[in-house]
Amino acid sequence: MALVLLAAAATGCSAGEPEKSPQPTAAPRLTAGQICAGLFTGEGAKALERVLESTAFHVRDDEKAPDVRAVAQVMEDAYRAGKRINDMPQPVCEASGAEAKAGYIPTVRIMFTAYSKHAGDPPDFPGVSDSGVMVSQRQKTNHLSYDCTSSRVGSTDNVPLRIKLAFQERWDGSKGETVLGQDYLAVTHSAALAVAKELGCTNNGGLPARADDLPKPEGGS
Repeated sequence: MALVLLAAAATGCSAGEPEKSPQPTAAPRLTAGQICAGLFTGEGAKALERVLESTAFHVRDDEKAPDVRAVAQVMEDAYRAGKRINDMPQPVCEASGAEAKAGYIPTVRIMFTAYSKHAGDPPDFPGVSDSGVMVSQRQKTNHLSYDCTSSRVGSTDNVPLRIKLAFQERWDGSKGETVLGQDYLAVTHSAALAVAKELGCTNNGGLPARADDLPKPEGGS
C-alpha cells in the first residue's frame, strides 16, 4: 500500500509542474546570395552588402523572398495571361540587414512587373512604346526595364515580354544615392539578369554582363 501511495504522489507532483515553453528559434542569418536565392550573385551580392552595410541578412517576410525560379514563373504566367497581364501578381524581393543601425533596419526591395502589347493599352499610353534596356534613377529608387523574347514564355520580337524592376532603398540612415548609386544599379542589374537567364531570353534581354555597361541612368522614373 505504501508503494502505491508513493507512486501516486510522484505522479501528482509531475502532473502539477508547468510545461516549459520551447525557446524561440533565432531567425537564420543568411548570406547575400541566399536572400531571394539566385537573384544576387557576384558583384550584385557584394553591392547588396555595401548598400545594407552588412554581410548577414534575415528574411523578415517569407512572402517577400521569392527565388529566381519563382519570379521567372510569375513573369511567364503574366505574359500568358494576355489582356489580364495588368491584373497579375508583382513579386517582391525584400532584403534586410541582420542588425539594426541607429534605430533603423537597413532594407531594400525590388518589385518585378510584367508588361506586353497584349495588355490592350492604347498606343499613346505611357510606357507602351518603350523598348530595349532602359534605366532611370531618382534619389533612392532605380528602375530597369528590358524586353524578353523567349520560346519558354512564347514571347516574340514583335510582342516581347517587357520586364520592369523597381528598386527602393528603405532606410533613412543610409549613405544615399550620391555614394551608393552605382551599387543600386549593380543590385538591380543582378536581379534582372538572373531572371532573363532563367527565362531563356534571347541575348539575355539585351542586358550587358556587367552593370557598369548599362545605359546611363535618366533622371526621374
